[in-house]
Amino acid sequence: MRHSQPAAQTFMMVVAIVMTLAAPVARGQSRMSDKDVEETMQNLKNDTKHFQSSFNSAIGKSTIRKTSQEKDAKALVKTFAQQTDSMHTVFKGSKKADTSLPGVLDSAQKIDKLLADVPLGDNVTSSWGRVKSELNTLAQAFNMPAPSQ
Repeated sequence: MRHSQPAAQTFMMVVAIVMTLAAPVARGQSRMSDKDVEETMQNLKNDTKHFQSSFNSAIGKSTIRKTSQEKDAKALVKTFAQQTDSMHTVFKGSKKADTSLPGVLDSAQKIDKLLADVPLGDNVTSSWGRVKSELNTLAQAFNMPAPSQ
C-alpha cells in the first residue's frame, strides 16, 4: 500500500504538468487562422450572391412589390453584397477586418429586420441562415458582437 501512494502522487504531478503545458495550446487552437478567415469570407461572399438572387426574386413577388420599399430593400441587399466583397478583398491584402466587418454586421442587422417584417419564404430564409452563420463565425473571430439569431 505504501508504494502505491508515491506512484499516485507522481502520476498526479505528471497529469498536472501536462495540463498546464497543454492549456495554452488548446486556447490557441480556438482562434481562426488567416487562411480559415479568408475561406469563411469567400464562402460568405458566395452565399451572399446566392441570397441576393433568391431575395430579389422573392421580393418581386412580395407584398411590397412595386413600391419604394422594394427598391430600398434591393438596394440594402446590394450594398451588403458589395460590403462582403470589399471586406474579402481588403482582408486578402491586409489580414484585417476591423474597419469593414462592423459595416457588414450593421447591414446584416437591417436585413434581419427586413426579413422579420416581410416574410419571403423558406428559400430566402435558408440562404440567409447560411450567410448569418458565416457572419457569426467572423464576428467571433474578431471579437465583435454577432448579428442576433
